[in-house]
Amino acid sequence: MAVNVFRTLGVGVISTLSMDLLSVLALRLRVTAPLSPNLMGRWFASVARAQPLHADIARTPAVNHEVAIAFPVHYAIGAVLAALYVWGTRELGWPARSLAVALAFGLSTNVFPWLLMFPAMGYGFFGVNGPAGTRLFVSSLVSHGFFGAGLWIAIRTIGGS
Repeated sequence: MAVNVFRTLGVGVISTLSMDLLSVLALRLRVTAPLSPNLMGRWFASVARAQPLHADIARTPAVNHEVAIAFPVHYAIGAVLAALYVWGTRELGWPARSLAVALAFGLSTNVFPWLLMFPAMGYGFFGVNGPAGTRLFVSSLVSHGFFGAGLWIAIRTIGGS
């Protein structure tokens, strides 16, 4: 069982790392324009303080070590979602090694930023009122697609189900 736990955590780390690396490439190619990591860390810190709702998270006072907060929380979320994928495909009998299933799952995780995080940050559903220069809807869609591709790569490489 411990091997399965570590393998599943590995799937989460690989899929989240894939998401991050490919998202940096998409940003450099100007395909995406996401929020800066410090705003993500600021919001995660506000959630930990039971103050998740903001008119505009960018106008909320900064907290110490915002980027240092953002990355481990981001990877923890990725690990939990990967575990849900591994468990869900096993329980539902869906092929975990299918690119289509992995991409569909990755894209479905957009429900969290689109309907929870962006509105709580003050940017509206789907991030339609995001800061100037951002394209939150497209950026999230692309990066979560990359997460799904990372799931597929990780499952095929190290297993997990």
